[in-house]
Amino acid sequence: MRVALIIGTRPEAIKMCSVHRALLAQRTESIIISTGQHSDLLDTAFAALEMTPDHDLKIMEPNQSLSAIASHVLERLPSVLQQVAPDVVLVQGDTTTALAGALAAYYERILVGHIEAGLRTYNPDNPFPEEVNRQVIARLAHWNFAPTDVARRNLLSEGVRPDRILVTGNTGIDTLLRVVERLGPRMTGRPYVLVTLHRRESFGGPLREIAGALLDFLAEESDAEVLWPVHPNPQVQAAAAETIGAHPRVRLCEPLRYTEFAMKLADARVVLSDSGGVQEEAPSLGKTVLIARDTTERPEAVATGQNVLVGRDRARIGTALRDAWNKPPYTGRLPAPNPYGDGHAAERIAAAIADGAC
Repeated sequence: MRVALIIGTRPEAIKMCSVHRALLAQRTESIIISTGQHSDLLDTAFAALEMTPDHDLKIMEPNQSLSAIASHVLERLPSVLQQVAPDVVLVQGDTTTALAGALAAYYERILVGHIEAGLRTYNPDNPFPEEVNRQVIARLAHWNFAPTDVARRNLLSEGVRPDRILVTGNTGIDTLLRVVERLGPRMTGRPYVLVTLHRRESFGGPLREIAGALLDFLAEESDAEVLWPVHPNPQVQAAAAETIGAHPRVRLCEPLRYTEFAMKLADARVVLSDSGGVQEEAPSLGKTVLIARDTTERPEAVATGQNVLVGRDRARIGTALRDAWNKPPYTGRLPAPNPYGDGHAAERIAAAIADGAC
């Protein structure tokens, strides 16, 4: 059995790492094909996770459009697939790389497995373009590896056959738990809010509202600090620097290597984020995520109260920050009770592919 993993962004690398290891553990040939959609962030993730691409499409260009990303993948990936001749192509999540990779494999008549299938907001503009990407991938996939029962029910409601769906948990939890265990005891200093923001729908005014809420929070909590690894998108960088960057208790930095980010996530008091992966990872470490979005395709932790959907309103975020800051920290065993997995999702995916279980 030969399986090709299509990876274009750092979150995809993080969530595919455990799948790659699980495939190799059962002696399945696992071939990593990088599109390079986010080349700098992706390269640091590969290095931190000790992964080496077998093929690199090198599609990254400055300020390229979504259409350009998709067209470059569709232009360059088919010849690699013809050379590699995999039995299965795996794509992860909802990026343009995942959509174009699934479509290219479908055109080559190769079975597609969709990892993290079934996440939905049913709002095509929020998040954009991810919501439409993942719905289209579901139509192309032979296997739909759903992280939760909620995701499975979404797929069933859309007419996906039950025997093509397997609930596995989320593979990102597998990687996170492995890294945190390997890091061992950590040194902790002054308590801080960890911030990650990158969504297109937040560019401009909404990002400044979020930054303003952080300033309000810092004015009231004199012992608090903010750590913000700033996404390389120019709009995110400008909003961070112009609105909050001069504050003495705010540290703006470049995106962290994944192992360092995992450590900072484990040590944070509160997390403010619009990232999908962080919404899954933080509850596994007993952390509360304040989700700076109007909708989320990951409602499970919101339903349990572990995460809070706070939108992008300055006053609402400020109140939520204060409430979360004053909650007693989690001190139990890891993974903390969470709806996103037990650390064995990748093993279930690898076994299903080997057994033809879907």
